[in-house]
Amino acid sequence: MPNNPLPHQYAGDMLASMVGRRLFLAGATLILAFFVLLATHYWLLREEFNAGISAKVHLIATRLSLAIKAGDTAATHRILQSLHDSPVITGASVFNVEGSLLGQFISDPRRTPPVLEKSRNGIWLELNWHQALEFQNQAIGTLVVRASMNGLFKRLLWFAGIGLAAMLISLSVTWKAFSSLRRKVSDTESDLKRMAWYDPVTKLPNRNLFQQRLREAVESANLHRHGIAVLFIDLDNFKLVNDTLGHDAGDVLLVTIGERLRGLLRAGDTVCRMGGDEYVILLHPAERADANAVATRALQTISHPVSVFEQQVYVGASIGIAWYPDDGIDAVALLRCADTAMYQAKESGRNTFQFFSPDMNLKALQQFTIETSLRQALEKNEMLLYYQPLVDVETRAILGVEALLRWKSAEFGTFASGDFILIAEQSGLINQLGTWALHEACHQMRVWRDAGLGDLTVSVNLSPRQFHTGDLVDQVRKALLDSGLEPGMLELEITEGVLIKYNVEAIEKLNELGRLGVKLAIDDFGTGYSSLSYLKRLPIHRLKIDKSFVRESHIDPDDAAIATAIIGMAKGLGIGVTAEGVENEEQLAFLKQAGCQIVQGYYFGTPLPADDLAKLVRQVRQNDGGAASGSQGLQRLALQ
Repeated sequence: MPNNPLPHQYAGDMLASMVGRRLFLAGATLILAFFVLLATHYWLLREEFNAGISAKVHLIATRLSLAIKAGDTAATHRILQSLHDSPVITGASVFNVEGSLLGQFISDPRRTPPVLEKSRNGIWLELNWHQALEFQNQAIGTLVVRASMNGLFKRLLWFAGIGLAAMLISLSVTWKAFSSLRRKVSDTESDLKRMAWYDPVTKLPNRNLFQQRLREAVESANLHRHGIAVLFIDLDNFKLVNDTLGHDAGDVLLVTIGERLRGLLRAGDTVCRMGGDEYVILLHPAERADANAVATRALQTISHPVSVFEQQVYVGASIGIAWYPDDGIDAVALLRCADTAMYQAKESGRNTFQFFSPDMNLKALQQFTIETSLRQALEKNEMLLYYQPLVDVETRAILGVEALLRWKSAEFGTFASGDFILIAEQSGLINQLGTWALHEACHQMRVWRDAGLGDLTVSVNLSPRQFHTGDLVDQVRKALLDSGLEPGMLELEITEGVLIKYNVEAIEKLNELGRLGVKLAIDDFGTGYSSLSYLKRLPIHRLKIDKSFVRESHIDPDDAAIATAIIGMAKGLGIGVTAEGVENEEQLAFLKQAGCQIVQGYYFGTPLPADDLAKLVRQVRQNDGGAASGSQGLQRLALQ
């Protein structure tokens, strides 16, 4: 364990002193709070006591006023004697306006009745109330009542006793905890140091210790003129283990992989767990051949099954390698380059390793720059939709359009969706872009409908990530409601991968969308998982044959067979078919003969802005009066 202290290492004496001061402050605050609470409780009890006595005295005074006015001495005596029912009142006297005693009451013969003089208030536990007796706003006497506060102070003492006991118990427990803390501080310090330098799960060096050793290795390599290698390892499919078997199983897997990697190293080398499912190996000293050999053996040992709770688990790894001094001359640069190379290994198919090359940095920088600009694209109104015609094979009429996302960046120029969609999906921006595209397409359809093009339909692509959000159906419903578009005029395109990756979520949401009246299409059909069982379980309205099967369908028997099979199967299920990527008359002739209903592609029209597409539709319809117009006429208009 390194001897130099960590930047934020705690000293035991300082911790104990700090806790002691805070404990004293907390105790003083607790005592002060107790006395404030006690005073508040006494004030509330006193207010309650005064309110009760005042109400009682006022009621007795009202009854006595009537009896005195009537000259009924017996009634006056009965009213006073009724005060026996109030244990708080210990005495009462009634005087006429001249001060003569008309009657009195005492609860205890040993007590003296209250007198008229207000200066005599009895002992401090008793209070006297003087209440004027009036009849029709004319003074006829005075009622003097003495009330005992013994009950109030008993309640206050009970409250004080319970509060004091609770406070003492709290202080006692806190002091005991503080004493125990002081005893354990010295033992804890060593554990804190170990936790600062080693991973708690695998017991391997952690990021802090690795970075220190890497810095030392760089200094040594610079001094002795030899190379070092950094291997950044990321486990493939580790999240699947955590999600299916639980985090305990994931920890077992991490420990096992860590032990296997440690077994590959020489004296002087280091393997650490950086966090999550990432490990880093430092080979010191090393040549490129050493790094190549260790990476190869690491992939082999990681690929061996791991027994986790009596179940065999298989994972792979992607490894990025940076070499000193070619790829970096300091620890930070070497780690960054190894990390970049690791991501390149993932993009190359995983379960492989890649040495860092300078163009990887350029690619990463470009992706970062594009992602940063893409985050501002919606705010800057740089996103727009282009529309590609969907053409009826028989009549050559434009039946609908597919909305395609475009990014007209002021900095980079215009991007087609294929140039930035992957970045949008990786960064999570696809949900915002998809929602915008959906609302924009529905709004544009409403504009076209108001302009006399209401018989068109619009297709909008949905990203698989949009199915992972909880509000997809609500977003579609809101887009239709805001635009006033009929649900049947909107077609949503999904890929087959959605049905596999988000199985339950996708099925539930697709059924909800079907009930909403929206049409559903499977895009790029035949290139994914071809989950044919879903075709009869889901409200799918259309299959779109991927252009890879259309491109050579007129000359390649295999592509022709696949396209024909898809069209025949769809017809048998009562599902429509659209062929993508039609670029020449030969492809169109084959598709027509095979029974395809709708086509799209550059042969009929490139994606166009909304205004240009509307012009194209009107021109085609104006020229559709004669048979001579045909596909050539549509093609010519689209290219003008």
